[in-house]
Amino acid sequence: MLLKVPSVDWTDQIVYIVDDDDSLSDIDDEPDFSEYMWMENEEEFDKNELQRLEEEEIMQECFEAMIEDELEEQINEWEKAKTEEQNTALLALPKSQCNIEKSILNPMADEFIPRSHIMDFATS
Repeated sequence: MLLKVPSVDWTDQIVYIVDDDDSLSDIDDEPDFSEYMWMENEEEFDKNELQRLEEEEIMQECFEAMIEDELEEQINEWEKAKTEEQNTALLALPKSQCNIEKSILNPMADEFIPRSHIMDFATS
């Protein structure tokens, strides 16, 4: 098959020779619609796809819940170990003989903050 293509200055024309067997082989063959076969049963395809997406979402939620449970368990173990360590440290401290009934300290008093700290906060 001969194809004529105009040149840039339109004075000459370039002639391309195309092999007829190659060009017509694509046209003569029936087109491949296998990738579009899902459209034949579109409702069923949509239903299956939605079910697959829901299952993936449920799996993701279960995975996140499992990770949360593991983190929570680790935090509880850490807090338990920390509490035990603090209790051991407190038991190791020497006990003073303090009579709380005769104490003149006010347990309801505000926390004591020295004036030097108050001035430092005001300047910064």
